[in-house]
Amino acid sequence: MEAQGSDIRTPGGDLTASPSREVVLISAGASHSVALLSGNSVCSWGRGEDGQLGHGDAEDRLQPTLVTALDGQKVESVTCGADHSTAFSESEFQVYSWGWGDFGRLGHGSSSDVFTPQPIIALQGIKIKQIACGDSHCLAITINGEVHSWGRNQNGQLGLGNTEDSLLPQTIQAFQGIPVKMVAAGAEHTAAVTEDGDLYGWGWGRYGNLGLGDRDDRLIPERVSANDGQQMASVACGWRHTITVSSSGNLYTYGWSKYGQLGHGDFEDHLIPHRLEALKDSYISQISGGWRHTMALASDGRLYGWGWNKFGQLGVGDNVDHCSPVQVTFPHEEKVIQISCGWRHTLAFTDRRNVFSWGRGTSGQLGHGDILDRNTPELIEAVSADGFSCRYLKSSNELSSSGKIWVSPSERYAVVPDESVINRGAKPKTKNWSDASVPQT
Repeated sequence: MEAQGSDIRTPGGDLTASPSREVVLISAGASHSVALLSGNSVCSWGRGEDGQLGHGDAEDRLQPTLVTALDGQKVESVTCGADHSTAFSESEFQVYSWGWGDFGRLGHGSSSDVFTPQPIIALQGIKIKQIACGDSHCLAITINGEVHSWGRNQNGQLGLGNTEDSLLPQTIQAFQGIPVKMVAAGAEHTAAVTEDGDLYGWGWGRYGNLGLGDRDDRLIPERVSANDGQQMASVACGWRHTITVSSSGNLYTYGWSKYGQLGHGDFEDHLIPHRLEALKDSYISQISGGWRHTMALASDGRLYGWGWNKFGQLGVGDNVDHCSPVQVTFPHEEKVIQISCGWRHTLAFTDRRNVFSWGRGTSGQLGHGDILDRNTPELIEAVSADGFSCRYLKSSNELSSSGKIWVSPSERYAVVPDESVINRGAKPKTKNWSDASVPQT
């Protein structure tokens, strides 16, 4: 519905209408969401405990809220990690990061949390074309195809030949002379596609998620040879599985499949890329991996999902896990043009300039003004063309009703993916979702 005049009920109450804008790009984190708007504006919503929303406080936001610290910075892309966020301006040679800082995942030279976007000094003056964020590590590709990595490295996911965390971006020397087209980051593993279409994997490989035919870790990038001789065009990582698409539009998955997230009709791990036969007649244009689910977008705008579905994150109208692709339906048969998986929620952007969300909503990450789960796509009215067209967005400098501001790490607690609270004291600097103390369900 279109916002007209002052008699319409706006999402946040009585707000002054601003000129209409539209969403350009979406990205989902563990329990938060970020969108880039026309005019180089950025908005975010969902869980804010670690500063990942960029509003200068630790408050959750149940609806999209403008990140005022990025006003005027000419941001051209945004990417969410699990509990942190990044943005970059290709024209201004500047990269920003904010949120949970443990293990150096923000690239600022320390492990401190950051509650408003701050430039990554080590990358200033470098023209970046893509950033990938995993659970605790990040990578950036330069316009020349060089790859920089930083953050946690306990399994070699930085590709630097060691297992030492890096508080600052470092160049992956293994790619010297090999221009990289795209990178993707999972929980503790990384994948890349080169300009020549070669596929690489490195980091934690226990479930075969590196695609190298075994369950061993790799400390430096290693080329995946078992890919049917196909040249690859894109790659994405789930928490512990990997998805890749060939230049001919065929989709391949490998790694962990306890919840059917590989989509092959079973729950078996695959140690090498395995073509998804169920979608062999579709040309896949985009892929995204969640914590335990996968989404694939076909070139005709049809969206498919499979894997873990406890919170409805597949968007297919039920809460049952699916080990084969199921098509997601949208109102008015809207065609999807972009997809992004969070850990337990999913975002989609359509050709009608609408944004939909579904799945877990406990922190407001769905952007509907509540904390309810959804198992079918629901329009985020605040940022959709068929809603309020971003005209009534609050901003970071508007105080929240609770007045909650920054909270020190010692006064916060961490919630792990299985929803159980494991620590009500200081967040441990060695926290690792793969530790034996965390249930591997």
